[in-house]
Amino acid sequence: MKIAVTGASGHVGNNLCRMLIDQGHQVKALIYQDTDGLTGLQMEQVNGDITSESDLANLCSGCEVVFHLAAYISIRTNDPVCKKINVDSCMNLIKAAKSTGIKKIIHFSSIHAVQQEPLAAELNETRELSLSSTVSYDNSKALSHKIMIEASSEDLEIIVLNPTAIIGPNDFKPSLLGNALIRFYNGKNPVLIPGGYNWVDVRDVCAAAISAIKHGIAGESYLIGGSWQSLRTLVHEIEKLGGQKAPRLELPIWLALLGTPFFNLQSIFSKKPPLYTSVSLLTLNNSHKNISCQKAKSQLGFNPRPFSETLSDTIAWFREYNYI
Repeated sequence: MKIAVTGASGHVGNNLCRMLIDQGHQVKALIYQDTDGLTGLQMEQVNGDITSESDLANLCSGCEVVFHLAAYISIRTNDPVCKKINVDSCMNLIKAAKSTGIKKIIHFSSIHAVQQEPLAAELNETRELSLSSTVSYDNSKALSHKIMIEASSEDLEIIVLNPTAIIGPNDFKPSLLGNALIRFYNGKNPVLIPGGYNWVDVRDVCAAAISAIKHGIAGESYLIGGSWQSLRTLVHEIEKLGGQKAPRLELPIWLALLGTPFFNLQSIFSKKPPLYTSVSLLTLNNSHKNISCQKAKSQLGFNPRPFSETLSDTIAWFREYNYI
């Protein structure tokens, strides 16, 4: 098949393109600023902006399926860019797809699009969307999720995937999570905070996404997760893989929140992502430990590999490419 991809140069995007090419598909990628991670790949590249309907129509022309990965990830509470890129791009893509005869869209949403509360009950695809969230990223992903599901029809089938925290090889930029792993490996994170997250391998996410072309049900969403691991477990595993000694000090959440203005100020001067923000702190502290991916397993053949394998492969890749 000839398949269009937005966000192709990102962590998930370049892994998806590699997998599609390996399976014999023709890939046409929308390129905005850079081609990190795409060097040497046999694919068609078209320049364009995800917010431009005409650029998206150019991308879709001649293709049968579109994977929509392009998104703006923010760990700040109020960020107006989230709506412009995450929501408006979906509406423009739907119009472009209809005008060019695209048959199917595989849209990458996020676990943040669904409400985490109540934490005691299993989180699955029946959970309500986070449409009332005051966090810009969560709200934008929930709204774009809703738009995509409601736009699915017989003529344009749309399937939505909701991955958890994605790590893995080929993280060229690197991603926010990749940068966090590098900082822990290099001993740049002086303290820990309570909590953890559900971590999933980028390769398993991409395999499920490709499976969705044939096996995904139009108008349906699928949670794509691995296993919940505490931040303390994460850093101790990184230490075992050759990283610096794991921090001993663990701050209570209330004290860590008091330090976020300092981290934000440090971020401004260093021009690097802040160590923590109030959003990332509360996300780690309130992340759901019981996320069910049974729907993706039964319908898409989703089969997440062990966390230890993912982390080992990720650190090995960062080492091979001199990030650590």
